[in-house]
Amino acid sequence: MGMNEDKKKILTFIEENNQTFCDSALDIWHHPELGLQEFYAFDRLTGLLEESGFTVERGAAGIPTAFVATYGEGKPVIGFSSEFDALPGLSQKKDVNAKEPIMEGAPGHGCGHNLLSSGGIQAAVAVKNFMEENQIKGTLKVFGTPAEEICVGKPFMARAGLFKGLDAVLDWHPAHRNAAYAVRCNAYFNVKYHFSGKSAHGNAPWKGISALDSTMLMGHAIELLREHIEPGEKGAESTLNYAFPDCGNAFPVVVPDRSSIWVVGRFENADICQDVLAKVKAAAEGCAMAIGTTVKEEFITATHDMIENHTLAEAGHKNYLFVGPPRITEEDNENAKEIQKELGFAPTGYSKEIVGGGLSIGPVTDSSEYSWHAPLGFFEAALVPEFRMMGHNWMMVRCAGSHMGIEAMTTASKVIALTAYDLLTDPALLETAQKEFRERLNGRVYKTLIPEDCELDLNTNKEMMDKFR
Repeated sequence: MGMNEDKKKILTFIEENNQTFCDSALDIWHHPELGLQEFYAFDRLTGLLEESGFTVERGAAGIPTAFVATYGEGKPVIGFSSEFDALPGLSQKKDVNAKEPIMEGAPGHGCGHNLLSSGGIQAAVAVKNFMEENQIKGTLKVFGTPAEEICVGKPFMARAGLFKGLDAVLDWHPAHRNAAYAVRCNAYFNVKYHFSGKSAHGNAPWKGISALDSTMLMGHAIELLREHIEPGEKGAESTLNYAFPDCGNAFPVVVPDRSSIWVVGRFENADICQDVLAKVKAAAEGCAMAIGTTVKEEFITATHDMIENHTLAEAGHKNYLFVGPPRITEEDNENAKEIQKELGFAPTGYSKEIVGGGLSIGPVTDSSEYSWHAPLGFFEAALVPEFRMMGHNWMMVRCAGSHMGIEAMTTASKVIALTAYDLLTDPALLETAQKEFRERLNGRVYKTLIPEDCELDLNTNKEMMDKFR
């Protein structure tokens, strides 16, 4: 049987079994959960994988909602990815073309992770079926990675060594286009500094030590530090942001004995990220010393820059052309135009174009951690029409719960499954992808950016999530 006939059989399997994975994606859309609180999605997805013949390790890396599902044995080892966290405050009805929450303040899938949750699994199950029928050796691994929106799932799983031994990884993300580019993104850190001082009456503030003074001084230090950070390339500019989540006692006649500053940075590569992080930490210590406070670092997470792989992008692009774009109906297109008009954009609707063959610089994602362990193919499928704004909005939620979202997921799963087939049956392709991977690393080896003593706060988002369960 020829290669194209094999691929047609894989696509037929996906079509014949599509409803199972559509039901999973829409069920998770109806039960949106914030990062590290995705217990409903976790149970749904791990059950689906076990029913499909995978062996599932639950609680991977000590994270209750992380998992690794495995099928097969031997080489090559192909990784697939599943994300399933929602975003706060983005509740939205799936059949309304204007902002209208289901429940005010509740979470919503404003990045399409309900589709990501099931799309990678759908691809892996289709490949597993083909391997069984044709007695093909190899190992498939599906990584269930929680809390992508705060970039903590994959870096902590990588620190635990769960991505070692991979030969390639295939991933995707909902977007406004159908694309198979080589992808690069910035390195990232997220850290808080908590200052402690001594309270006093405002009539005699000299008897106290203001923790707020330390955070204000640190904010100024960060402003000065910005001038000394390499700017990065267009589309991946270095940014350093901060906020004051706790300013201590909010009463002007009391010297605050506590105050915090929250710092987030994005940089062209991991080396710059580490350098700036060290300077930020030194600034915190210096500002504490200057005012007489003490400071405690709360390290939340850090991720590497993504290592691009043109070999897998080109293979994915060929498969995309074979599969075709999502099958958007006229009703879908009319809805898309109404949404665009609602947001003040030209009503162009969906594009059926499939693009690729170059480099795309995308927003920060913790999928970058995969790319330091093996060649990464990272694809996009059009969930929303052209809109010239980042995601994380009601439009993404509305589309992710509709036929438009299901078509994007199904298309992505087909492209991933066919690219996995190529890697399993064409050793030369895998060898070329790995050769490019080694050349781009240029002798560098993966080293976690997270301190050894840093523990993940598993109660992150719990209080907020408990309000909406």
